[in-house]
Amino acid sequence: MTYPSPLKVGILLLSSATQLLDVAPIDMLGMLERHWLQASPLPEALIAKALDIEYYFISETGESPHQMTGGFKVAVTHSIATCPPLSLLLIGGPPPSYRPSPAVTAFIQSQYKHVHGLMTICTGYTAALYSGILDGMEATAPRELLPMLRSEAPNVKWVEKRCVRDGKLWTSGAVANGMEVMAAFMRSELEEQKELVEVVLGMSDIRVRGQGY
Repeated sequence: MTYPSPLKVGILLLSSATQLLDVAPIDMLGMLERHWLQASPLPEALIAKALDIEYYFISETGESPHQMTGGFKVAVTHSIATCPPLSLLLIGGPPPSYRPSPAVTAFIQSQYKHVHGLMTICTGYTAALYSGILDGMEATAPRELLPMLRSEAPNVKWVEKRCVRDGKLWTSGAVANGMEVMAAFMRSELEEQKELVEVVLGMSDIRVRGQGY
């Protein structure tokens, strides 16, 4: 797929329980940027395939910084009211008990209409689920939560896999599976950067173990 340039990547921060690993997969995209590639001993023909990426760190109110686990704080760039249309929206994991506000569900529904991809990492599925975009879709979530989810959200086709794609919806199981779902996204969607994607994944030693546990 050919994406508009720059690629607009949004990271939705929902809770102070969001882990650094929930948002770490964006670094895999970042390795496709020119400034990173030029610091590596790569042929100019590959560097020429670099992506131009804009990052949007989004919280409901836009208050900054956003507290995460481990004492990390992230500088928020936009609220859900000021965020522009995105190419890719990544939703990191809040606690499983999290329930999005009407404003957050409206934001996710609005972005989902035009994004090229929406990606949930670990318990990030909660915001997507309560926004209604998982209805009728195949999706995954942390393995230990799947029995509960099959009972409470039977409209979703829950599967026990590390990562799942259904159309432009990408979901991952555990928090570490975020790397695998991002690798799958890059391989599937970035056709013009196909060779570069494989080089970057090899350099970062990302081991894609397949969908099955």
